[in-house]
Amino acid sequence: MINLLPNDAKAEIYAGRMNVTLVKYILILGLGTVFLCFISVAVYFVLMGTKASAEAIAADNASKSTAYSSVQGQANGLKSSLATAKIILDKEVDYTKVITGIARVMPAGVVLDTLSLSPTTLGVPITLQAYAKTTHDALALKDNFQKSALFSNVTFLSLSSSNAGQTNGYPISISLSLIINKSAAL
Repeated sequence: MINLLPNDAKAEIYAGRMNVTLVKYILILGLGTVFLCFISVAVYFVLMGTKASAEAIAADNASKSTAYSSVQGQANGLKSSLATAKIILDKEVDYTKVITGIARVMPAGVVLDTLSLSPTTLGVPITLQAYAKTTHDALALKDNFQKSALFSNVTFLSLSSSNAGQTNGYPISISLSLIINKSAAL
């Protein structure tokens, strides 16, 4: 078949087909725009409903929270009491640790005469009075106190072997000056 149409007619037919295709695209684009607008409106109404429900819940919770204001006041009072108790417990001195630390470093054959512990005796030089069976035990007592991390500045004040005022079976009288470190009681 021979195409006998003039070139102007061919161009008109081609332009007509293109116009029909463009109209179809414009129609599809318009329908897509209408669909997106419909979806946007639907999302808007869903969000407004969710907002209204959230505001109603918030108002309801606010009215309920006023009923619990006395409980909140009690909780705040308890919280401040616990903070005070924590401060007190942080400053607590555990004398048991100090006593067991002294007992650990005491050699056999040595006894303490008196031991007075208070918060004011920690970290300052104190005098310990002890009695030993032998001079070797007295030296061991001083060495053990010096080696322990619980004590510092351990020195002999006196070391005597008199019979006056002695404890039965412990003829050596020892007087030590030492500092009980504050870390020993924590």
